Amino acid sequence: MLNRCIIIMLSLGALISATQILAQDIERFGGTESATCPAVNAPPSHEVAFGPEAGAEALILKVIGCARTAIRMGAFALSSPVIVDALIAAQRHGVNVQVAADYRHNVVDDAKGRGRSALSRLSHAGISVRTNAIYRIHHDKIMIVDARTVQTGSYNYAASANQNSENVLVIWNDPALAAQYLAHWESRFKAGVAYLPGIDQK
Repeated sequence: MLNRCIIIMLSLGALISATQILAQDIERFGGTESATCPAVNAPPSHEVAFGPEAGAEALILKVIGCARTAIRMGAFALSSPVIVDALIAAQRHGVNVQVAADYRHNVVDDAKGRGRSALSRLSHAGISVRTNAIYRIHHDKIMIVDARTVQTGSYNYAASANQNSENVLVIWNDPALAAQYLAHWESRFKAGVAYLPGIDQK
């Protein structure tokens, strides 16, 4: 009986801890519980932000936080810890996240190891990550969310982007537009190679 009580208490403790972590993720990264997200049945709309002074990173995080089912990211530079944390939080909340990223910038020429670290963290979190080395550079900076919302613009998913003049454009609830971007993203993802942490692959 004593052992059973101890097991129940430990299970309750683990459940409370997991709930607290989930709540912290939602609060920190603007999940659907806290972000002002357009309703699924709302008409198409757009939202813009600019960097470094006018909310570019915040809009990126809002888009990730508003995802309900899927995020497809195409990235040139992917090293921002904040954005990586948000993607991992989305994956934990049941959003299917997949990433196609430039191979040379994030692996070969990554002298400080920030790109490899970001890709490794995503991979260890269960996110499918592929690197693309087919083109001179894989220069996309896009997200397709829930097959109906598109984020694009000049903003790289790197902390250094917050020091630059950048723009972010989000088109909410436009499935036809999202389908075009998704087809482009899928072609790059399929042509990529699965990123395996610690293994230098093309």
